[in-house]
Amino acid sequence: MPSTADVVSRETDWLNTAGDGLPALNTSAGGPFGVVSGYWPRTPATMKTSLYVTRTQVSEERTAHIRIMARHRMVLHALWPLNNSGGSAEADQQNLDDAIEATLARIRGFPHDHSHGGRFLSAGENPGMVTVAFTPASETVSLGIFKATITYSVDDFELFA
Repeated sequence: MPSTADVVSRETDWLNTAGDGLPALNTSAGGPFGVVSGYWPRTPATMKTSLYVTRTQVSEERTAHIRIMARHRMVLHALWPLNNSGGSAEADQQNLDDAIEATLARIRGFPHDHSHGGRFLSAGENPGMVTVAFTPASETVSLGIFKATITYSVDDFELFA
């Protein structure tokens, strides 16, 4: 049985999945991100498009007398360096938008199956909201990078307690 300690690795595995009909995210499979990794590294890759999987919260809800379900608040950090060969910041911002769209499609999952390949009871379903927050480009373009965060919840398998 999976534990609350491996939720980041289970979600990272899902985001690295390719060849299943949903958009691939890792460049090795034709996706937009050079790095799709669990947790925030000591030194993030500054010249690679990156997607880091973290979580900010876990809450346990008693669903019945002896059952508890953990809900995790996931946060994906998308970093997109300004690296368009033509020097166009606008093109890189559009590329980030396209990468976010592919990520949202992977989070949505398949119609009628939002379990991320059986890794969770559901993902992005309860409270039914996936949020994307873009850091204003005016604040980051001088740093040579664009940033966005995607937040959503995953409901884990019930535990008996």
